[in-house]
Amino acid sequence: MVKLFLTRHGQTLWNVEKRMQGQLDSDLTELGREQAKALGKRLSDERIDVIYSSPLGRAMDTAKLIRGDREIEIKTDDGLMELYLGPWQGRLLSDVSLEFPEQTENFWKRPENYQRDDGETYYQLRERASKAVGRIAEEENGKNVLVVTHGIVLKTLRSYFQYQGIDEITNYNQSPQSTALSIVEKRDGRWSILLWNDTDHYKFIPNV
Repeated sequence: MVKLFLTRHGQTLWNVEKRMQGQLDSDLTELGREQAKALGKRLSDERIDVIYSSPLGRAMDTAKLIRGDREIEIKTDDGLMELYLGPWQGRLLSDVSLEFPEQTENFWKRPENYQRDDGETYYQLRERASKAVGRIAEEENGKNVLVVTHGIVLKTLRSYFQYQGIDEITNYNQSPQSTALSIVEKRDGRWSILLWNDTDHYKFIPNV
């Protein structure tokens, strides 16, 4: 059995600006840093054997803040990187929506139909992200693993953990919040979700 503690990175400057990040990067805001520290406090009594992170800076910074002073190795896996958005990356969502209305509609509401020649599909993302968590589960069998990744990765992985189609993503009540905690385990070859998108640790965040 392996247990994964999954989270999204903390809030970033581009999140605040409503700018599409994809595999480009922006710094954590002060609130984003406090979100990560709060999750670290929440997990302080949990046994975390190893941390896996997307190599993107916002995820790595979040992983380090969650770890704090604990001596836990952080490994990176490219399979945990955010959906590649091609030329949309770095642009304001409002501008992209005006220029590409149909594709933007599919991106948010019909992920099974979202397809671009200059970017990644949800299907391609799920294939690489599911392979990443599969590798982690195999290599870290018997351990508790913290995984720091991205919002669309988590939405897509949820469909994988629940053995559902990509079209089911839009039926989920809420997108992953910054540093929200999800817990899944793999036992006897099957994934089970124990907790999803929980932000109870926000109570530890000071006014920033």
